[in-house]
Amino acid sequence: MYYDLAELHHVGLVVDDLEESAATLRDLYGADMALFSEARYPCLIDGVPYDTVQRMGLSAGPPFVELIRTVPDSPVWQPRPGIHHLGFVVDDLVAASAELVARGAPLWMSGGHHGVSPGGAVYHRDPLGQVIELLDRSTAERLAARRAVAEADR
Repeated sequence: MYYDLAELHHVGLVVDDLEESAATLRDLYGADMALFSEARYPCLIDGVPYDTVQRMGLSAGPPFVELIRTVPDSPVWQPRPGIHHLGFVVDDLVAASAELVARGAPLWMSGGHHGVSPGGAVYHRDPLGQVIELLDRSTAERLAARRAVAEADR
């Protein structure tokens, strides 16, 4: 196995209203959400290049709760009831992604326009209908740094 369930990094939720959702998580669960500034995110979705503008937030953790604002016209970042995806940290993103494909969880999205590569993240859809995100340690560290900046800006 190329990833360990103990390496759960985050539970991802896609929401239409980031501020309202962050307030709901704070009020219901005491989750300290830091909201990030918008950022450009190039990616491949089902092999098709997209250039999206995303805005997200991250709770204190790990594991974290990740809020991602809906990206209009994106087949990936649309709200759904409950959890959108589970994100796991892996040591070798390329190998872990290939292993999931080989085991029957096809690649759905990869960061950048060059496919699966170190320093990024990927989404897979498993046969149970779940979305699994794999992110390498450097990506997890970048998210933690963005959270620290967003916290300092509050």
